[in-house]
Amino acid sequence: MSVTPHNISQFSVDTLVERWSTARSRTFLAKHSGRQLDPRELFAELAYGVRIAQEVTAGRWCVVADLLRCGAVDSWSQVADAMGMAETEARDGFHAWITAQLDLRRRTGTIGITDAEAAELQVLSEAVTW
Repeated sequence: MSVTPHNISQFSVDTLVERWSTARSRTFLAKHSGRQLDPRELFAELAYGVRIAQEVTAGRWCVVADLLRCGAVDSWSQVADAMGMAETEARDGFHAWITAQLDLRRRTGTIGITDAEAAELQVLSEAVTW
């Protein structure tokens, strides 16, 4: 079985980074010592890197919500700069996250945010300047 981001989802971030680093080291050493690159190592490096990126970015909107709740956001530009994206992308992404969290709550009954939390976050996000 090949390594894909989907079949390595059960690993902790520490394990993902360790396995990515190991695969990266092997491909780096092979490349710089004139040995043939192993496609399995390259695919493993790629898959672990993608899975790490997914894990790292999964909670970013929760952090934005926490920043809004504690009154730390002065502008969407500030959020966008911290996330390395455009202001509209940050604002629209956050609003899409709220919608997805509401949908998740309606489907599961427990996971996601409540209608009251969504309303609070909408008010807080709209109070932030561009």
